[in-house]
Amino acid sequence: MRIERKPVNLFSYNDYRVYLKELYQSAKKTRSSFSFRRFSRIAGFASPNFLKLVMDGKRNLTEDSLPLFMKGLGLNKQEQEFFKNLVFYNQAKTNEKKDYYYQKLIQSKKFSQLKPIEKHQYEYCSEWYHSVIRELVVSKEFDGTPEWLSRKIFPAITPAQARRSLETLEKLGFIKKNDEGKYQQSSPLVSTGSEVASLALYNYHLNLLDIAKTALEGVPAEQRDMSSMTLGVAKSRVGQLKKMIQEFRQQIMKTVSTDNDPEEVIQLSIQMFPLTRGEEQV
Repeated sequence: MRIERKPVNLFSYNDYRVYLKELYQSAKKTRSSFSFRRFSRIAGFASPNFLKLVMDGKRNLTEDSLPLFMKGLGLNKQEQEFFKNLVFYNQAKTNEKKDYYYQKLIQSKKFSQLKPIEKHQYEYCSEWYHSVIRELVVSKEFDGTPEWLSRKIFPAITPAQARRSLETLEKLGFIKKNDEGKYQQSSPLVSTGSEVASLALYNYHLNLLDIAKTALEGVPAEQRDMSSMTLGVAKSRVGQLKKMIQEFRQQIMKTVSTDNDPEEVIQLSIQMFPLTRGEEQV
């Protein structure tokens, strides 16, 4: 006997442990005889409570234990591929690894159908030029074509990238066409899980660092401002500095909020991070 999976859709989950918990609860309701011990016997695990240990985060799955585990779950080939990538995504220790396995997850057609907004928001943050295009489409100069965007943006992107960006922005609801057929901005509240949002922002900031390098070489000094400070501060000061940065960003946003016809799109990045380790890290 295997776990009854029908009420629980694997492809709707970002966390495999949450999936397992809800799957187990569903199995207990439909088949009262199901138990952790029975699962271990079906899968071939010596530990009678291996499923519970994994569910509770006390044990991770490995390349060796995954095939047995998926056998116990009774997953088909498509589900096995998704479950494997979901496991490695959740267990990844670095953002680079998380990003690698998340890209595999969103390649799943069923996942994309169930969570299209999550996929598009991830794509939005993973490409630096989406936010630029969102600002440019309301410019009076914009002729409505991807070719214009391709020529306007620095560093250069292709018309195909610009076209896909417009599609992504529309699907997210960040832009829409008015009665005259021209784009206008809209600002819906779009939310994914905090883990996915964090991964998307990681990609976004990583891309911006690369763009900053390009700008340092390709943009004249009179058109840019790049500076840095290395400061010795008390730990208690960090929170105050973060608040000052947040207030400065709000002030900048307020200053440019009336610029309804942008002639340029600029990137303002502020970074503050420690260059020393705390006592607990030494």
